[in-house]
Amino acid sequence: QQQQQQQQQQQQNSERCERSRSPRRRTEVVHEVVTPSKPAQTDQELQTPPKVQHSSIVPAPQVTVPLELLHFKAYVVNLDRRADRWARCEALLQKETPWLEYERFSASDGSKMAIPEEEICTVWNTRKKGNYGDYDEWVYDAPGTERDCVPWRWKGQEPADDDKEWNFVVDNDNCDAALVTNKITKNAFRVKRVFAERYRTPGQDQKMSAGERGCAHSHRRLWEIVAQREQPTMILEDDVQFCFEASEPQLGWNDGGVFTERLILALREAPKDWEVLYLGWSGWRGGNYCILEEKCHAKAVRKAEYVWTTVAYIITPEAARKLLAIARPMDQPVDEFMAWEASQGRLKSFVVTSEGDGDDVWAGGIAAQNDFIGDSDIQKSDGGMQGDSCDSFAV
Repeated sequence: QQQQQQQQQQQQNSERCERSRSPRRRTEVVHEVVTPSKPAQTDQELQTPPKVQHSSIVPAPQVTVPLELLHFKAYVVNLDRRADRWARCEALLQKETPWLEYERFSASDGSKMAIPEEEICTVWNTRKKGNYGDYDEWVYDAPGTERDCVPWRWKGQEPADDDKEWNFVVDNDNCDAALVTNKITKNAFRVKRVFAERYRTPGQDQKMSAGERGCAHSHRRLWEIVAQREQPTMILEDDVQFCFEASEPQLGWNDGGVFTERLILALREAPKDWEVLYLGWSGWRGGNYCILEEKCHAKAVRKAEYVWTTVAYIITPEAARKLLAIARPMDQPVDEFMAWEASQGRLKSFVVTSEGDGDDVWAGGIAAQNDFIGDSDIQKSDGGMQGDSCDSFAV
């Protein structure tokens, strides 16, 4: 009898624990939506995705969903050839955000389809980004010689400690200067870190990569959908992640619960006329501006000056219509395009912060990218952390 009582008590405790971890129970309703067949299109016209799976997750009747989240719907951008990403992302959404209605959106594949040049340009100039972008490079520091100020490597591409050829040592008293020594010949030279001014004035013309054009076209197509809706819409890319280590390690890991709580707080705190909320971001924003000198005292939202990534954001119908009117064609990769409009005061954009995102945090938010470096379908035409070559896209 005592054993039975102990087992019952353990089961009750377990159920209580489970309820505290997962406050929202759910039922799933899955509908198959098939687009009606249309006449054959020309090569220059984008084919409508033939099939979209739409999954609606409805909280059980006894669960109260906060009013701020009742109207939300998310579209998940996913290439047809990346079923693996869709499976991971759908599992994430079902587990971490059961309150969120979502729909898979078949992405434009820039490597396989013709994308209209009147919608997405093929060549873009870095001049606008040059005002905010991290175009720092190491150049030879050799005054009086022909090598002086000749580019050596981009910042971030310095030789690692275990590099077999080069030894790279930054000066103790100046982080913008370094000594480079050939481990074999022992020949040495000095380099200094400077901003690559040519990327700002006059700017470099770069061919947009197939991945960049496909990504930009996918978001543009989604803005056309959002523009017809009455409520703000969440746009997610299929490598979105809600579970990751917080900016402050002592806070532990972010998860769907943190995502939901901070999103509600951000929606309550954001100004009534907001147009874009970045859920994951990197770059210049309130507390860490590049050019702006405004004060920012908000807790869950900060004004976006120029931020990157489109992995997760919420956009209003008004903002979608505004971007569509300007994107004729879209003259930069999509995150640069949106960031520039915000920097010019034409798009009221804000970032959502996680609890540990202090002013010294460069990248933050309540969403992240699952594997930004190791598994990207998009080559960056002006280089980047993934090691893409900007020279191969130079015009």
